[in-house]
Amino acid sequence: MRKVLVIGAHGQTGQQVINRLEDSTMIPVAGVRHNEQIEEFQKQGVEARLVDVRKGVNDIVTQLNEIDAIVFTAGGGMMIDLDGKVKAAQAAEKAGIKRFILISAGGIEHFHEDNRLEWMNQYEEYSAAMYYGDMFVLNSNLDYTIIRPEQLTNEPAVGKISIGQDLPHNEITRADVADVAVSSLENDQTIKQAFDIGVGNEPIKEALETLK
Repeated sequence: MRKVLVIGAHGQTGQQVINRLEDSTMIPVAGVRHNEQIEEFQKQGVEARLVDVRKGVNDIVTQLNEIDAIVFTAGGGMMIDLDGKVKAAQAAEKAGIKRFILISAGGIEHFHEDNRLEWMNQYEEYSAAMYYGDMFVLNSNLDYTIIRPEQLTNEPAVGKISIGQDLPHNEITRADVADVAVSSLENDQTIKQAFDIGVGNEPIKEALETLK
């Protein structure tokens, strides 16, 4: 079975990805920044490792032993959304890990365009960090999937989404985002794909099959 490292596993979306991986044929590994968080996951029966993307690339590489894929869910300003994201991708390449799932933000690909969403004007530095971090992954040699969810909620999973480019601004549950991330790991059709997701009417696995 494949081992999947979730970077940012202690965050709200990261925890949902861990939960979804536990229901799959894959083995979750929680990547966290603090030792006490390792203990929390170990009590749940989940392997956890100290993966601090604020440290150097080589430090991250030391935590990637036996990892087959990475899901990056971490966030928190320039040092995570840009610097940390880039270093995680570099570490994956250095460790020979090809599969890299990145949770980004809906519409971020339009950061430099006149029609960008209003929240990007309000959080310009955060948006710039996320945009350039995404661009690094897009131009890497990784087998990436970049998932750009609309506004996140903590409501129960719906199991149905809309998928594509330039979706109308709406919402999506973190549980559904986690399902899309794990389902993407199970579907090679999502490799080298970047797409927006929001609330919709298509079952998740069927929606992913529409990607070309």
